[in-house]
Amino acid sequence: MFQLSQWIEIEEFHYQKDDVVTPHSCLWGDFNFSLNGLLEFSIDQQRYLSPPSYGIWIPPQTEHCSIAVDQKVTHYICIRLHPTLCQQFSTRCQTLTVQPFLRQTVHEILTHQKSNNYSVNYQQHLLQVLLDQLTFAPCYDQYLPQSHHAVLEPILKQLENPLRFPDTLQQILAEFALSERHILRLSQRELSMSISEWRNRSKIIYAITQLHRGNSIKKISLELGYKQSSSFIEFFKRYTGQTPTQLLEL
Repeated sequence: MFQLSQWIEIEEFHYQKDDVVTPHSCLWGDFNFSLNGLLEFSIDQQRYLSPPSYGIWIPPQTEHCSIAVDQKVTHYICIRLHPTLCQQFSTRCQTLTVQPFLRQTVHEILTHQKSNNYSVNYQQHLLQVLLDQLTFAPCYDQYLPQSHHAVLEPILKQLENPLRFPDTLQQILAEFALSERHILRLSQRELSMSISEWRNRSKIIYAITQLHRGNSIKKISLELGYKQSSSFIEFFKRYTGQTPTQLLEL
């Protein structure tokens, strides 16, 4: 019987702030994601962010390095896939959405591996479920893509400036001598997403960082421009699949 346990390996790591994984490449493919905290990857001279609920797919023999950027410990998962299994995934790096069910599946696999009642058949089933979830997970080129376009770059700098988070998108775009429609077209072309989606993801990155620095949900809500903490919590859960409190409990 074909044993997926020989083709899929799962490891967990705990990184302190500024811990660095030096440049390396693997014969197997890597799918990396955070249970909490934030890692920054450098792959092919590009910067990839890996917040909770979004993981990084790294094809075989692709050199990469990473650094932990959160103040508190980052709990990280690495799923390694045998080159044969990698044939059904992209040959370039991608960002994949990590659904709550996938996180729970990984947790169950790790727990079962340590169990006194270990079952080969059950492990095989769990790994197949995991592989199916990775295969069909929504994917993007990057979670928060960057651009050096002469027009777009200064706009993005304003959008990711925490001091500007309380301002509306329209207020910020109005400061540039371009029509909003032109900026939206430029965003889709350069970033492969809307400018509002890019700004929301930037807010999520900031919120995760502030949560791990010990700032209160109320304080972060106000910084992001939400008058009610409940509105921020709903926004946060929509993007991460967890409430801020649940994120910190992992």
